[in-house]
Amino acid sequence: MSRSEAKINISEYIRWGLFYEERYTEEQRAQFISNSLHWPIANACNNHGWRSAAEDKILAGTILNAGGASAPETVAVIDTSARLYPGVQKISAPEDLRDLILSLGNMKLFGKIVDGMVSLGAFSVKDADQTHISCVGQAPMTYADFMTSFLGGNAYLLQGRLENHEDIAPFCSALATIRMVNLVQTDRVDCPLAVISMPQGDQIADTLWRKGNIACEVDAETGEIKTVVTRNGPEIVFLEDHPTLAGWMGKRLPHWDALRDMNERAARLFAPIRYQSTDIAITKGGPVIVEINYGGGFGLPQNAAGRGLLTPQVRSFFEECGVQFGTKSRAGKSRFRLFDKG
Repeated sequence: MSRSEAKINISEYIRWGLFYEERYTEEQRAQFISNSLHWPIANACNNHGWRSAAEDKILAGTILNAGGASAPETVAVIDTSARLYPGVQKISAPEDLRDLILSLGNMKLFGKIVDGMVSLGAFSVKDADQTHISCVGQAPMTYADFMTSFLGGNAYLLQGRLENHEDIAPFCSALATIRMVNLVQTDRVDCPLAVISMPQGDQIADTLWRKGNIACEVDAETGEIKTVVTRNGPEIVFLEDHPTLAGWMGKRLPHWDALRDMNERAARLFAPIRYQSTDIAITKGGPVIVEINYGGGFGLPQNAAGRGLLTPQVRSFFEECGVQFGTKSRAGKSRFRLFDKG
């Protein structure tokens, strides 16, 4: 499989249990694709000039809100660089951060790197006083230490913390998000796979690599939970239900029709990114677009679904975008090649 067009590496081979002969047919096994091919394929499918529009959360939020797709409320940006943020308060000094947080009172705040990925560096403000700020899972810090050591020179978006819909909240320790894998066609947006990522225990973010977290395939048409998986060492493990609270498997997520409509609107706003994904939270008030991604890793949807992403539908879409699979080398082995028609 490492020599095939899918380029599966040993970690993925073990993680997805591709060595279990009884689990997959050869056709099913051949539909898995390595996450290492994500960026070459995304770059072949997408207009490169739109990458920053998606990955920079300030730019993405501006486009989403202007286009009628709900995005989280931005309270401020913490940034010591020269960049200006029209319409958004910029915090560059520790005392300004202190004054802002204390002025907000009991408002729950969540911070993430402006151009960050996979929740790296995310924090949730737990408490604050005149001298110190406390974040979940961290010891109290002075505001100066927080800005110089903890933030590490990164620009951070400070947002009001979203809360899960009451039908989802008992099953999570923090905000869960639905990843919609989007293939943007001329007349429609196809979603071949949907996944919900769910933080557990003391985790504040939902990525599956965080200890104890779970992920589930969601029926993209109906919003029904189809699988529950977690990580156990190097392998993905499939559970019969939520690990601590029964009733999750088979549950239909609330506001699903509204989520599908908002996902399509967001995808069309970023239509030059033909292969993309959206991360959407379902709150009491309805769906909110948390992020839009230039592409979207192949690992998460395959981890959650236990099946390969490279179905005939997805393969045909990638080929239409200029990706060529299965070119033979002189030795007769499959080789993966990309052609960017732009």
